[in-house]
Amino acid sequence: MPDTITTVTNRLARLERRVSNLERAQRAPRPPWRDVPLTGSTSIPDPKRAPQVRENPWAMLEFSGRIGLPEGRAADGTVIALLPEDYWPAVPRTVPVASDARRELYLEIDTTGRVTLAVQNGGSVKASWISLDSASCRTEDEDDE
Repeated sequence: MPDTITTVTNRLARLERRVSNLERAQRAPRPPWRDVPLTGSTSIPDPKRAPQVRENPWAMLEFSGRIGLPEGRAADGTVIALLPEDYWPAVPRTVPVASDARRELYLEIDTTGRVTLAVQNGGSVKASWISLDSASCRTEDEDDE
């Protein structure tokens, strides 16, 4: 019985924190976009759609823009960007992204802000760009709610 009371109390406390965050977020203006520093031979194929990131009031990273891939290939395990320190997630995250590849591509973001490209089933695939538009992930751990 005490375990049940403790569990319910902890869940209620997390819910209260979440409600407080949502209420505060409704009043807060959207934060500005920041450029995502690219690494290696990645490029910005369209200067009007440079890769950018921002953290919204709900502890979510929002991405936008496009990244050009070196030599027209998406290689599994390639580090393509480094997030500014303010945007490092509490736990590693995997984010699906759009591209012109025939296989699914993902961004694996570690707790030091390193953004690594992941190709479905590994290896490499022909792809000249990835789109970050509509990609997002949480910055907090699920237990931090």
